[in-house]
Amino acid sequence: MIAKYKYTLYFLLVALQMQLFYFKALAQESIKGRSIYYTQNYNENLARRYFQDNLSILDPIEGIWMRDGVTYAIEKDFNGYSRNPNRYRAVILDLPKNYAWDVGDIQFFIEKGVSPGLYNVNFYCFVADRSSGTREYVIKPMKAFAELNNYASLSLAIPNHDDYGNRIGTELNKYIRMFPSETQYISERSKVGQPTEWTGTGFALKDGYIVTNYHVVEGAKNISIQGIKGDFNPYNAVIVGSDKINDLALLKISDSSFVGFGAIPYSLSSNISEVGEEIFVLGYPLTSTMGDEIKLTTGVISSKTGYQGDVALYQISAPIQPGNSGGPLFDNKGNVIGIVNAKHEGAENVGYAIKVSYLRNLIESCSNASIIPNANTVSTLPLPGKVKSEKNFVFFIKCTSDI
Repeated sequence: MIAKYKYTLYFLLVALQMQLFYFKALAQESIKGRSIYYTQNYNENLARRYFQDNLSILDPIEGIWMRDGVTYAIEKDFNGYSRNPNRYRAVILDLPKNYAWDVGDIQFFIEKGVSPGLYNVNFYCFVADRSSGTREYVIKPMKAFAELNNYASLSLAIPNHDDYGNRIGTELNKYIRMFPSETQYISERSKVGQPTEWTGTGFALKDGYIVTNYHVVEGAKNISIQGIKGDFNPYNAVIVGSDKINDLALLKISDSSFVGFGAIPYSLSSNISEVGEEIFVLGYPLTSTMGDEIKLTTGVISSKTGYQGDVALYQISAPIQPGNSGGPLFDNKGNVIGIVNAKHEGAENVGYAIKVSYLRNLIESCSNASIIPNANTVSTLPLPGKVKSEKNFVFFIKCTSDI
């Protein structure tokens, strides 16, 4: 009996040591001599184990990637105790001989941007330094950005420098995903009930065109529009244009029963709104708990730039929630000045909206300016009057990933 417990205790200790090694291998160390972050005892087997064990909760960018013979694990950053949901690290798993980096080095960090599929990057570059009188190469972090083009392709725009350390342009690096496969990713997520149906908001242009966010309709096999003239019978719609970078999509009603929106009471403003101007938002947030009646929120323009100074966005104080995405941002005269696309998760009543000028660019590139409404008939009405008139041109969008 004693021998039995002795062996049980022995195996428990071995298992505990293996667990501690696993976490130590994942933990990120402090900066080493060459000013590079790195991991200890990390390798491709451990990376594959992490991705395989967490397939159902991986973010789209996570996986094993390769570029020019160098293999990376791009994964949620790890401090030895927990994973960061908004920051990723790119750990080198394998590389050619005589390479300037080592296995285990973290060559860059990625943080989520304000739009899906776009990321901010801290990329560690070798840059010429002549401060000592002779040319030496040092490693410095450079600001860059990344775009997840599709499941298998990632692009990084990296600053480029000459032999004197001067920036001479931008180099576009392409990465190809090696693991997990898209089939594995989709199959595992479907097992745990990943959503096959989701919703957002959109608003009318002329001739059956509708504006929403790209991320609202991304991946949708079927799109239905509800709330036209206050009627919640669904109308089928198709995507006719998109701007992934600015998170915009242009839809068109494709249903034979559709007879038109009627006279649209607002225009798309060409002016840049000022900080402090009053605004309001109409949309369909959190319909599963808040109901399917259109919701109004009000506030002001807090800043003429958005997340991390993005000039394409306004920052607004009107509260927005999931489901508001793609809805119109109105000024106090009832003109559309923006398209709601995000909220700041770390702050109260901080939201963002894409400026209308970017929508105009999309319309002109895939349709024509004649579909832009340009007659405002509500500017003199009080807010309740504006809402009553304009709400029938703000729609509930339902998307499904089922064929």
